[in-house]
Amino acid sequence: MPPETDWQVRLHAVDWSLFHTIYGVATKVPEQIERLHSPDENIALSGAADLRAGLCHQHVQIASAALPAFPFIMEMLPFSSEKVTVEILEMLAGFAITTDRVRMRQFASAVGKRRLPRPGWVEELRGALQMALPRVAAYATHENPTISELARMFIDEIGKDAVST
Repeated sequence: MPPETDWQVRLHAVDWSLFHTIYGVATKVPEQIERLHSPDENIALSGAADLRAGLCHQHVQIASAALPAFPFIMEMLPFSSEKVTVEILEMLAGFAITTDRVRMRQFASAVGKRRLPRPGWVEELRGALQMALPRVAAYATHENPTISELARMFIDEIGKDAVST
């Protein structure tokens, strides 16, 4: 068996049982990330779709496993096919939307729930998203209109922070 690559060593160093997805404990996330990293587009697409569903459900819920998964997702962005890039950017836009304070307060109010204080990991993820802004912004002029639209959505969501501070 070949030795693990750097990203695999880092992936397996995370105690995923300490994190959650929308569906429960995040023990399936490493396998989903490994699929995302597959050179086979269909396998990578299935990993991306599972990650998006479990980490950022329908752009209204964010899961704690999004924080440790984020670097592995970002690492694949420049190496992905256009279809996988769309899935990754959709996920990143969801992360941006669901870590926005105002938007989440409005959502909680609309569904009749009192919003609890934001956990520290949400702020940490928001900071990581802000740091990723230049890397994602590079896709705003992509020839694929879906890719450019998702990149601009991410820019708009994360760009609010620069305006409000």
